[in-house]
Amino acid sequence: MAEFCPRCTAPLEASPDSDRLCECCGWWGDQREALLTPPANAGNPVLAAAQALELYRDVCRQELLGEQLYEAGSGTEAQLHKLRMARRDAAHSIIEMFVALRGRAAKQH
Repeated sequence: MAEFCPRCTAPLEASPDSDRLCECCGWWGDQREALLTPPANAGNPVLAAAQALELYRDVCRQELLGEQLYEAGSGTEAQLHKLRMARRDAAHSIIEMFVALRGRAAKQH
């Protein structure tokens, strides 16, 4: 799953080891210190968009792994369906976020 910096809340790159480095603010810590869900960032729409895209990328990766497991005979159709619904829901959330941001930007002009 995606992880976020506890200092600046930027998305963190996933790594097989437990060390994490935030490329935005330089925070260095353990995987247990990273945030598993993005905090609300109403004041920073760019960071919110980056977080949403990172989550979507993670959901797509999980769907791909699920499809590979299913094709290898190690997964069920129910598991695959659940992953596909998660990806679809994530895509809808991103669309809603961009529509809201566009509406907010239009009101400011």
